[in-house]
Amino acid sequence: MSSHNSSSENLTSSDPISLPPLILGLSFLSCCLSIIGAVVIFATYCLVAVAKNQTRQLLVYLTIADLMTAVGNLIGVVRYALREETEYILEQKEMKYNCTVTDSVCFVQSAVTTFSTLASFFWTSIIMIHILMTLITQQEWSKLVNRVIYNIVAWGVPLVITFLAIGYDVLGEDFFITTGPWCWIKGCMEQDKVINWMALTGKGWEVATYFLTMTFYLIIKFYMVKRSLRFEVRSQNHLREEDELYIMIFFVIIILRVSGTIRFFIAIFKTAHSSNIEKFDAAELGLLYIQSFGDSAQAFANCILFCIRDTAVRQDIWRRIRTCVRCRSPDEEERARLLQNSVN
Repeated sequence: MSSHNSSSENLTSSDPISLPPLILGLSFLSCCLSIIGAVVIFATYCLVAVAKNQTRQLLVYLTIADLMTAVGNLIGVVRYALREETEYILEQKEMKYNCTVTDSVCFVQSAVTTFSTLASFFWTSIIMIHILMTLITQQEWSKLVNRVIYNIVAWGVPLVITFLAIGYDVLGEDFFITTGPWCWIKGCMEQDKVINWMALTGKGWEVATYFLTMTFYLIIKFYMVKRSLRFEVRSQNHLREEDELYIMIFFVIIILRVSGTIRFFIAIFKTAHSSNIEKFDAAELGLLYIQSFGDSAQAFANCILFCIRDTAVRQDIWRRIRTCVRCRSPDEEERARLLQNSVN
Protein backbone atom coordinates (compact mmCIF):
# COMPACT_ATOMS: atom_id res chain seq x y z
CA MET A 1 0.00 0.00 0.00
CA SER A 2 1.33 3.44 -0.88
CA SER A 3 2.18 6.02 1.75
CA HIS A 4 -0.49 8.25 0.22
CA ASN A 5 -3.20 5.66 0.83
CA SER A 6 -1.90 5.05 4.33
CA SER A 7 -2.10 8.76 5.10
CA SER A 8 -5.56 9.00 3.58
CA GLU A 9 -6.85 6.12 5.68
CA ASN A 10 -5.64 7.93 8.78
CA LEU A 11 -7.72 10.97 7.88
CA THR A 12 -10.88 8.87 7.90
CA SER A 13 -10.01 6.85 10.96
CA SER A 14 -9.15 9.63 13.37
CA ASP A 15 -9.96 13.25 13.97
CA PRO A 16 -7.30 15.84 13.16
CA ILE A 17 -4.96 16.97 15.84
CA SER A 18 -6.21 19.92 17.85
CA LEU A 19 -3.25 21.96 19.02
CA PRO A 20 -3.13 22.97 22.69
CA PRO A 21 -3.99 26.63 23.34
CA LEU A 22 -0.50 27.21 24.73
CA ILE A 23 1.01 26.51 21.31
CA LEU A 24 -1.26 29.11 19.75
CA GLY A 25 -0.37 31.52 22.54
CA LEU A 26 3.37 31.00 22.08
CA SER A 27 3.11 31.48 18.33
CA PHE A 28 0.99 34.61 18.72
CA LEU A 29 3.39 36.06 21.31
CA SER A 30 6.44 35.26 19.18
CA CYS A 31 4.95 36.89 16.08
CA CYS A 32 3.95 40.04 17.97
CA LEU A 33 7.36 40.37 19.64
CA SER A 34 9.10 39.99 16.28
CA ILE A 35 6.90 42.64 14.69
CA ILE A 36 7.81 45.02 17.53
CA GLY A 37 11.48 44.02 17.26
CA ALA A 38 11.47 44.66 13.52
CA VAL A 39 10.04 48.15 14.04
CA VAL A 40 12.78 48.89 16.59
CA ILE A 41 15.50 47.69 14.19
CA PHE A 42 14.10 49.85 11.37
CA ALA A 43 13.83 52.86 13.69
CA THR A 44 17.37 52.54 15.03
CA TYR A 45 18.77 52.24 11.52
CA CYS A 46 17.04 55.49 10.56
CA LEU A 47 17.75 57.41 13.77
CA VAL A 48 21.04 56.19 15.25
CA ALA A 49 23.80 57.63 13.08
CA VAL A 50 26.69 55.76 14.73
CA ALA A 51 25.11 52.41 13.84
CA LYS A 52 24.32 53.29 10.23
CA ASN A 53 26.89 51.23 8.33
CA GLN A 54 26.71 48.59 5.61
CA THR A 55 26.42 45.73 8.10
CA ARG A 56 23.40 47.39 9.66
CA GLN A 57 21.81 47.79 6.24
CA LEU A 58 22.17 44.05 5.65
CA LEU A 59 20.48 43.49 9.02
CA VAL A 60 17.59 45.65 7.80
CA TYR A 61 17.19 43.41 4.76
CA LEU A 62 17.23 40.35 7.02
CA THR A 63 14.64 42.01 9.24
CA ILE A 64 12.34 42.68 6.29
CA ALA A 65 12.33 38.94 5.57
CA ASP A 66 11.82 38.08 9.26
CA LEU A 67 8.98 40.59 9.52
CA MET A 68 7.23 38.95 6.57
CA THR A 69 7.62 35.57 8.30
CA ALA A 70 6.22 36.90 11.57
CA VAL A 71 3.21 38.52 9.88
CA GLY A 72 2.58 35.43 7.75
CA ASN A 73 2.75 33.06 10.70
CA LEU A 74 0.52 35.39 12.69
CA ILE A 75 -2.09 35.16 9.94
CA GLY A 76 -1.74 31.38 10.07
CA VAL A 77 -2.24 31.34 13.83
CA VAL A 78 -5.33 33.54 13.62
CA ARG A 79 -6.72 31.40 10.79
CA TYR A 80 -6.29 28.25 12.86
CA ALA A 81 -7.71 29.85 16.03
CA LEU A 82 -10.84 31.05 14.19
CA ARG A 83 -11.47 27.78 12.33
CA GLU A 84 -14.72 25.86 12.75
CA GLU A 85 -13.71 22.39 13.93
CA THR A 86 -16.35 20.38 12.06
CA GLU A 87 -15.61 22.20 8.81
CA TYR A 88 -11.89 21.66 9.41
CA ILE A 89 -12.42 17.90 9.81
CA LEU A 90 -14.48 17.76 6.63
CA GLU A 91 -11.79 19.69 4.77
CA GLN A 92 -9.16 17.17 5.83
CA LYS A 93 -11.34 14.25 4.73
CA GLU A 94 -12.09 15.95 1.42
CA MET A 95 -8.36 16.25 0.76
CA LYS A 96 -8.27 12.43 0.78
CA TYR A 97 -10.04 12.49 -2.58
CA ASN A 98 -8.88 15.85 -3.90
CA CYS A 99 -5.44 16.99 -2.75
CA THR A 100 -5.70 20.20 -4.78
CA VAL A 101 -8.24 21.65 -2.32
CA THR A 102 -6.96 24.46 -0.09
CA ASP A 103 -8.32 27.79 1.07
CA SER A 104 -6.92 31.05 -0.26
CA VAL A 105 -5.68 32.35 3.12
CA CYS A 106 -3.69 29.17 3.73
CA PHE A 107 -2.24 29.27 0.23
CA VAL A 108 -1.18 32.94 0.35
CA GLN A 109 0.26 32.58 3.84
CA SER A 110 2.32 29.53 2.91
CA ALA A 111 3.62 31.28 -0.24
CA VAL A 112 4.65 34.41 1.69
CA THR A 113 6.35 32.55 4.53
CA THR A 114 8.10 30.15 2.16
CA PHE A 115 9.63 33.12 0.33
CA SER A 116 10.47 35.11 3.47
CA THR A 117 11.99 32.17 5.36
CA LEU A 118 14.26 31.32 2.44
CA ALA A 119 15.25 34.99 2.11
CA SER A 120 16.07 35.06 5.81
CA PHE A 121 18.46 32.12 5.41
CA PHE A 122 20.22 33.82 2.51
CA TRP A 123 20.58 37.19 4.26
CA THR A 124 21.92 35.48 7.40
CA SER A 125 24.64 33.82 5.33
CA ILE A 126 25.37 37.05 3.44
CA ILE A 127 25.91 38.96 6.70
CA MET A 128 28.51 36.40 7.78
CA ILE A 129 30.23 36.61 4.38
CA HIS A 130 30.23 40.42 4.60
CA ILE A 131 31.77 40.41 8.09
CA LEU A 132 34.48 37.95 7.06
CA MET A 133 35.46 39.79 3.88
CA THR A 134 35.41 43.20 5.56
CA LEU A 135 37.81 41.95 8.21
CA ILE A 136 40.13 40.32 5.69
CA THR A 137 40.20 43.17 3.15
CA GLN A 138 40.25 45.94 5.81
CA GLN A 139 37.73 47.92 3.77
CA GLU A 140 34.01 48.05 3.14
CA TRP A 141 33.57 44.91 1.10
CA SER A 142 29.95 45.50 0.05
CA LYS A 143 30.52 47.77 -2.90
CA LEU A 144 27.76 48.46 -5.40
CA VAL A 145 28.34 45.33 -7.48
CA ASN A 146 28.39 43.16 -4.35
CA ARG A 147 25.19 44.72 -3.05
CA VAL A 148 23.47 44.05 -6.37
CA ILE A 149 24.58 40.41 -6.23
CA TYR A 150 23.40 40.15 -2.61
CA ASN A 151 19.91 41.34 -3.50
CA ILE A 152 19.62 39.24 -6.64
CA VAL A 153 20.59 36.08 -4.76
CA ALA A 154 18.81 36.74 -1.46
CA TRP A 155 15.49 37.79 -3.02
CA GLY A 156 15.71 36.11 -6.43
CA VAL A 157 16.47 32.52 -5.46
CA PRO A 158 13.66 32.35 -2.84
CA LEU A 159 11.28 33.89 -5.37
CA VAL A 160 12.13 31.26 -7.98
CA ILE A 161 11.72 28.42 -5.47
CA THR A 162 8.41 29.83 -4.23
CA PHE A 163 7.01 30.15 -7.76
CA LEU A 164 8.20 26.62 -8.45
CA ALA A 165 6.21 25.39 -5.44
CA ILE A 166 3.19 27.39 -6.59
CA GLY A 167 3.49 25.96 -10.09
CA TYR A 168 3.49 22.40 -8.77
CA ASP A 169 0.56 23.22 -6.43
CA VAL A 170 2.24 21.91 -3.28
CA LEU A 171 1.49 24.82 -0.93
CA GLY A 172 -1.40 24.53 1.49
CA GLU A 173 -2.63 22.78 4.64
CA ASP A 174 0.22 20.71 6.09
CA PHE A 175 -1.49 19.19 9.17
CA PHE A 176 1.41 20.46 11.38
CA ILE A 177 3.99 18.19 9.69
CA THR A 178 7.26 19.78 10.98
CA THR A 179 5.45 23.14 11.44
CA GLY A 180 3.29 24.96 13.98
CA PRO A 181 -0.26 26.30 13.53
CA TRP A 182 0.40 27.67 10.06
CA CYS A 183 0.40 26.34 6.49
CA TRP A 184 3.30 25.21 4.34
CA ILE A 185 3.53 22.04 2.17
CA LYS A 186 0.33 20.06 1.61
CA GLY A 187 0.27 17.09 3.97
CA CYS A 188 -2.14 15.11 1.80
CA MET A 189 0.53 14.27 -0.79
CA GLU A 190 2.67 11.13 -0.71
CA GLN A 191 4.93 11.27 2.33
CA ASP A 192 8.19 11.16 0.39
CA LYS A 193 6.92 13.97 -1.85
CA VAL A 194 6.06 16.06 1.22
CA ILE A 195 9.57 15.55 2.61
CA ASN A 196 11.24 16.40 -0.71
CA TRP A 197 9.31 19.63 -1.12
CA MET A 198 9.97 20.63 2.49
CA ALA A 199 13.68 20.12 1.87
CA LEU A 200 13.58 22.20 -1.32
CA THR A 201 11.44 25.04 0.04
CA GLY A 202 13.03 25.42 3.44
CA LYS A 203 14.60 22.68 5.50
CA GLY A 204 17.44 21.84 3.13
CA TRP A 205 18.45 25.51 2.96
CA GLU A 206 18.02 25.79 6.72
CA VAL A 207 20.50 22.99 7.41
CA ALA A 208 22.89 24.43 4.81
CA THR A 209 22.66 27.80 6.57
CA TYR A 210 23.55 26.16 9.90
CA PHE A 211 26.75 24.66 8.52
CA LEU A 212 27.68 27.64 6.36
CA THR A 213 27.29 30.26 9.10
CA MET A 214 29.01 28.02 11.65
CA THR A 215 31.94 27.61 9.26
CA PHE A 216 32.18 31.37 8.74
CA TYR A 217 31.99 31.91 12.52
CA LEU A 218 34.92 29.56 13.13
CA ILE A 219 36.95 31.16 10.32
CA ILE A 220 36.28 34.67 11.67
CA LYS A 221 37.17 33.71 15.25
CA PHE A 222 40.33 31.92 14.11
CA TYR A 223 41.33 34.94 12.01
CA MET A 224 40.76 37.35 14.90
CA VAL A 225 42.59 35.18 17.43
CA LYS A 226 45.49 34.63 15.04
CA ARG A 227 45.88 38.38 14.53
CA SER A 228 45.06 39.10 18.20
CA LEU A 229 42.92 42.01 17.04
CA ARG A 230 39.40 43.18 17.64
CA PHE A 231 36.98 44.85 15.30
CA GLU A 232 37.79 48.46 16.10
CA VAL A 233 41.48 47.89 15.35
CA ARG A 234 41.04 45.91 12.14
CA SER A 235 38.17 47.58 10.44
CA GLN A 236 39.31 51.16 9.73
CA ASN A 237 35.87 52.39 10.87
CA HIS A 238 33.99 50.03 8.54
CA LEU A 239 33.01 47.89 11.53
CA ARG A 240 32.44 49.01 15.11
CA GLU A 241 33.48 47.02 18.17
CA GLU A 242 29.80 46.27 18.82
CA ASP A 243 29.47 44.81 15.32
CA GLU A 244 31.33 41.76 16.59
CA LEU A 245 27.88 40.71 17.80
CA TYR A 246 26.95 39.99 14.19
CA ILE A 247 29.14 36.91 14.12
CA MET A 248 26.84 35.48 16.80
CA ILE A 249 23.93 35.50 14.38
CA PHE A 250 24.31 31.83 13.57
CA PHE A 251 23.68 31.01 17.24
CA VAL A 252 20.38 32.86 17.00
CA ILE A 253 19.09 30.96 13.99
CA ILE A 254 20.18 27.57 15.35
CA ILE A 255 18.71 28.10 18.82
CA LEU A 256 15.41 29.36 17.45
CA ARG A 257 14.92 26.87 14.61
CA VAL A 258 16.67 23.66 15.63
CA SER A 259 13.49 22.16 17.14
CA GLY A 260 11.78 22.35 13.76
CA THR A 261 14.87 20.85 12.11
CA ILE A 262 14.77 17.92 14.51
CA ARG A 263 11.09 17.37 13.72
CA PHE A 264 11.95 17.36 10.02
CA PHE A 265 14.54 14.62 10.48
CA ILE A 266 12.06 12.66 12.60
CA ALA A 267 9.64 12.91 9.67
CA ILE A 268 12.36 11.61 7.34
CA PHE A 269 12.94 8.68 9.69
CA LYS A 270 9.23 7.91 9.79
CA THR A 271 8.97 8.06 6.02
CA ALA A 272 11.91 5.66 5.65
CA HIS A 273 10.17 3.23 8.04
CA SER A 274 6.70 3.65 6.47
CA SER A 275 5.25 5.37 9.54
CA ASN A 276 2.62 8.09 9.40
CA ILE A 277 4.33 11.48 9.58
CA GLU A 278 1.08 13.16 10.61
CA LYS A 279 1.20 11.41 13.99
CA PHE A 280 3.62 12.63 16.63
CA ASP A 281 4.36 11.57 20.20
CA ALA A 282 4.93 13.50 23.41
CA ALA A 283 8.57 14.25 22.58
CA GLU A 284 7.61 15.77 19.23
CA LEU A 285 4.83 17.72 20.92
CA GLY A 286 7.47 19.19 23.24
CA LEU A 287 9.52 20.19 20.21
CA LEU A 288 6.41 21.73 18.70
CA TYR A 289 6.02 23.99 21.75
CA ILE A 290 9.58 25.26 21.25
CA GLN A 291 9.17 25.59 17.48
CA SER A 292 5.92 27.50 17.80
CA PHE A 293 7.82 30.28 19.53
CA GLY A 294 11.18 29.99 17.79
CA ASP A 295 10.21 29.91 14.12
CA SER A 296 8.75 33.43 14.25
CA ALA A 297 11.12 34.97 16.79
CA GLN A 298 14.22 35.88 14.81
CA ALA A 299 13.42 39.59 14.43
CA PHE A 300 12.79 39.78 18.19
CA ALA A 301 16.05 37.97 18.98
CA ASN A 302 17.99 40.18 16.56
CA CYS A 303 16.49 43.26 18.20
CA ILE A 304 17.83 42.11 21.57
CA LEU A 305 21.24 41.23 20.15
CA PHE A 306 21.80 44.23 17.85
CA CYS A 307 19.78 46.98 19.55
CA ILE A 308 19.55 46.25 23.28
CA ARG A 309 23.04 44.73 23.64
CA ASP A 310 24.63 47.33 21.36
CA THR A 311 25.82 50.02 23.76
CA ALA A 312 25.65 52.96 21.34
CA VAL A 313 22.22 51.99 20.04
CA ARG A 314 20.87 51.27 23.52
CA GLN A 315 22.07 54.59 24.91
CA ASP A 316 20.62 56.48 21.95
CA ILE A 317 17.26 54.71 22.35
CA TRP A 318 17.21 55.49 26.07
CA ARG A 319 18.12 59.14 25.41
CA ARG A 320 15.29 59.48 22.90
CA ILE A 321 12.82 57.86 25.29
CA ARG A 322 13.77 60.31 28.03
CA THR A 323 13.55 63.16 25.54
CA CYS A 324 10.08 62.06 24.52
CA VAL A 325 8.94 61.75 28.14
CA ARG A 326 10.28 65.21 28.98
CA CYS A 327 8.79 66.64 25.76
CA ARG A 328 12.10 68.05 24.64
CA SER A 329 13.62 67.98 21.20
CA PRO A 330 16.85 65.96 20.82
CA ASP A 331 18.82 69.23 20.44
CA GLU A 332 17.33 70.61 23.65
CA GLU A 333 18.15 67.38 25.45
CA GLU A 334 21.74 67.50 24.21
CA ARG A 335 22.10 71.14 25.36
CA ALA A 336 20.68 70.21 28.75
CA ARG A 337 23.14 67.34 29.07
CA LEU A 338 26.10 69.57 28.17
CA LEU A 339 24.92 72.22 30.63
CA GLN A 340 24.65 69.63 33.39
CA ASN A 341 28.16 68.37 32.65
CA SER A 342 29.58 71.90 32.75
CA VAL A 343 27.91 72.53 36.12
CA ASN A 344 29.31 69.32 37.52
